[in-house]
Amino acid sequence: MDDTDATWRALVVVAVTLAYPLAQTGFELGAYGELLFDNKLVAWTAVTATMLAFAVMPKRLLPMPRWHIWIFSIPSVWLLGRFLLGVSNPGAQIHPLLFAAGIASFVICFPYAIYLIVRMANPDLADIRGVRSWSIVMSIAGIIFVIGFLTGSWNQYFIACQDARVNGTELPLHCIENPGDRTSQTDR
Repeated sequence: MDDTDATWRALVVVAVTLAYPLAQTGFELGAYGELLFDNKLVAWTAVTATMLAFAVMPKRLLPMPRWHIWIFSIPSVWLLGRFLLGVSNPGAQIHPLLFAAGIASFVICFPYAIYLIVRMANPDLADIRGVRSWSIVMSIAGIIFVIGFLTGSWNQYFIACQDARVNGTELPLHCIENPGDRTSQTDR
């Protein structure tokens, strides 16, 4: 690994950029067994705006090969599939490809779009080179995802049912109605 200041700055920026979508994805998969629609819609919005901006940008200014623009179409395929198949079809149970597109939108496309935008604003990000550098980034990303998943799986130790109600989301499995009483667990 190149041990320059630019490499380490870039590594930190990329690791932090990946943290939110991976922690959120892990939490939702752990707590609900799926990703919630509103977070997939956030990913679709950001990725589609990135795709449209890069589609009209001159090739010499693009921070990636032009064919990567097609990667950014995955969230639109997911949204179109949701529209065509209807919301009554649970993604993972009936349409595994639709479920996979939803997860790819949030775990691959969203972080990649954020990375490219940040890279355009901070060209030092191009300084991440070598297997060791990317191994560090992916290890941090994996740890964040696992912590998010475990937090979601064991949400009864971190949040109460009221937290989900205030947030406007479905109650997660095993949430606690009364945080002072661990026996008031809800199993939906």
